[in-house]
Amino acid sequence: MSIERRDYFRVDTTLVMGWQLALHDPEVEDPLSEINQQISGGIIECAPDHPTLAHLITLLNNKLDAIRDELSPSEFKRKKRRVNISGSGIAFTTTRAAEKGSEVEISLVLPTTNTPVTVLANVVGCKRTPKERDEDPEQFRLRAQYQPGQDSLTEQIVHFVSKKQQEILAERRHLTHPDLL
Repeated sequence: MSIERRDYFRVDTTLVMGWQLALHDPEVEDPLSEINQQISGGIIECAPDHPTLAHLITLLNNKLDAIRDELSPSEFKRKKRRVNISGSGIAFTTTRAAEKGSEVEISLVLPTTNTPVTVLANVVGCKRTPKERDEDPEQFRLRAQYQPGQDSLTEQIVHFVSKKQQEILAERRHLTHPDLL
């Protein structure tokens, strides 16, 4: 009998995300990722003293990101997807396949920060899923494990997963024992 142990808790949720095969040419790197990291840091820093300002800056940044996503090639657009996420990896359904072991860049908008983060991961599996109808596009279930050395990104993801778990548990408690609230 095999006992499976996980390093982190996992949750099923909906996130705005996109992905692509990793670019190994430094000249092709996304010029806005550094700016997004600076914006995220500034929002986190000013939020305790100026929550309204932090919220407005977050909304404006999200609006700019949405415009950018609309102008991106369709296969790289961030969109809402159902995901299974943890501090060590992510799984989601996509219309594009990726080879096991290939490196991918996953862009996530975590509701806890509302700022896009890009994490590098290795594909651990990508299987075709059955079509419900013949006219449906091919679908694949892609599973990826984050690469080591991305501690601040992993921390943000773990924080999000933890908050999401608390919300799920609170909802279950409410449904089971509504008189406790």
